[in-house]
Amino acid sequence: MARRALVAIALFLGACSVPVSAGLDEADASQAVVALEKGGIAAEKDKDPDHENAYRVLVARDDAASALGVLSQEGLPPRDAPGVLDALGRGSMVPSRLSEQAKLVAGTSGELERTLRAVDGVVSARVHLAVPPRDPLALGEQAPNATASVLLRHRGSAPPLALMEVQRLVAGAVPGLEASAVSVVMTPAPPRARLAERELARFGPLTVTRGSMTALRVVLGVAVLANAILLGCLVALWSRTRKLEEKLADGAREPPAQKR
Repeated sequence: MARRALVAIALFLGACSVPVSAGLDEADASQAVVALEKGGIAAEKDKDPDHENAYRVLVARDDAASALGVLSQEGLPPRDAPGVLDALGRGSMVPSRLSEQAKLVAGTSGELERTLRAVDGVVSARVHLAVPPRDPLALGEQAPNATASVLLRHRGSAPPLALMEVQRLVAGAVPGLEASAVSVVMTPAPPRARLAERELARFGPLTVTRGSMTALRVVLGVAVLANAILLGCLVALWSRTRKLEEKLADGAREPPAQKR
């Protein structure tokens, strides 16, 4: 209830809401909402009317540009990397050994990216695998060795994983891939830009941004003043009605004047 009240106030102050991300599963939508609220932007997830069993993230129109910047900085929503089962499930008209190999490599890359993104502190992950197919008919010929490249963006100055940990993780998922053949690049993501006016503050049972605090106080002050004026009018009307009723009752109790 408190979150819905917050979003209602934010949308009222911003005139209307706009989606900044759509077609998400519930976990990705929740992660985007948390990231936006940490950045001082009120957001809410809602059922996506254009995608079945999907969600979208709504923010006030005035916050749309800032919200897109926060999501881009946080690498959200994550890239839709297919897993092994997803990749192999995409059938082709004429399946071949090479196409199945390519699907398996793509699915393995997607699974590794999901695993790396699950580590606390990792913002985004990209894994590129180069796994040459092995030809069983090529006797005596040595197939090229498999290689891999990994790009990690992480929060803070220190990476959440050591270089050797990433190499062992990737090499363990690909047969024939040596840990030394995995190139890893880890770069820190820029810190969240959090302006003072975008910091969240408490106002009674509500949580709003500091930039919206003045407008909220004005709106609530006008509402309280209007209610006080309305209450005063009702009290005055009730008092006049009581006096009129008492006057009519006194007139009814007085004896009629005698004629001379």
